[in-house]
Amino acid sequence: MTSVRGPWDLSNISCLIVEDNPHMRTIIRSVVTGFGVRTVFEATEGAEALELVVDRKPDIVLCDWVMNLFGGADFLKILRRDPDPIVNTTPVLVITAHARRPVILEALNIGIHGFIAKPVSPAILYKHIGDVLQRQEMQGRCKGISLQGEPIRSTGDKVDLTKMTPELEPDREEASLALL
Repeated sequence: MTSVRGPWDLSNISCLIVEDNPHMRTIIRSVVTGFGVRTVFEATEGAEALELVVDRKPDIVLCDWVMNLFGGADFLKILRRDPDPIVNTTPVLVITAHARRPVILEALNIGIHGFIAKPVSPAILYKHIGDVLQRQEMQGRCKGISLQGEPIRSTGDKVDLTKMTPELEPDREEASLALL
């Protein structure tokens, strides 16, 4: 596999892949190891992922949205309420085939750091991972980002739907994928 090289050295980060499809998990693992990530954990659903986040404290989580038993929304809700500030501010990138406006808004309201539609482009994934980690380094840890890219510092922060960007207008659903 060809490695995507760029401005970020990802060799010292740890990554948790939360995906119920074993083939997709293998693809994502191959892509992130191609970026230089040396420590990769895997979970097949949200409950297993929560245990790994608490025990291993990965630097970033790549999480599917729809999974059997315990999906991405449930995982994020519990993660963001954890009393440990390291755990509850763990950066989460949602990677899903369910990239519709309601899903994106729900994910933003729960607390995500980015959203990527499947099929996953390695270049886009690399850019999102680098952007999330760089934003965290510059702005500090947070529980997600708003539509405007501002950090969400507390669980009380929500996406203000009255200030929707043009990308999220109902007739421009496809453009919403570019918001994060």
